[in-house]
Amino acid sequence: MAMNVEMPLHKARELMAQYRQTMPINLPLPEIDMEPSEPPKVLVDAVSLGGPLDARMKPLVRHVLVKDLNKVGTRMKLEHPKTGIFGNKAPMGLYALFDGQSCAGDVGPQAAEFCARNFHTKLLERLSKLPAAQADEAAVENALRGTFEDIDREILQNFTDIMDGCGAAVALLIGDHLFTALLGRCSAVLGEMEQTGRCSSQPLGGG
Repeated sequence: MAMNVEMPLHKARELMAQYRQTMPINLPLPEIDMEPSEPPKVLVDAVSLGGPLDARMKPLVRHVLVKDLNKVGTRMKLEHPKTGIFGNKAPMGLYALFDGQSCAGDVGPQAAEFCARNFHTKLLERLSKLPAAQADEAAVENALRGTFEDIDREILQNFTDIMDGCGAAVALLIGDHLFTALLGRCSAVLGEMEQTGRCSSQPLGGG
């Protein structure tokens, strides 16, 4: 049996007021931080000496200085996790040297040039695939190792005309964490100015 219940309009509005305030359409939107990450506050530059005697040949040594790896990743739509080691908008920079004369194979410029053009992209692809729950130092170290493997595999499978090899020294800065990777006869040294004014050096190993 249907029943008609009459209620004054003002009474209905009073009853609905408490529900209206909690409806999603009336709740404040969560604040979204759209400010981009800042680049690392470091001063970097590169120079190489020597090279092929024939001036018409390409340089055997290639440098890569990516001063804001976050910005490059955003432009390429390769976003890494924002948790763990990447939290608090950690600044990221990549500094690398690829040397076509510091390898076990033939000396030449082709492998070094290929690495210089593609290493940062392969690394960003690896970092973008990291699970948010595993964004730690071990995961970044694995991503660096995997990047070298990806580069090596691509050259062997798709660029068989590249017959030479290269060594590498790579430094990846994420916040206050510095990761290094060495390949071939390349090396890396960390210099630190002491309070006495004396400069000390510490060899950096690769993972």
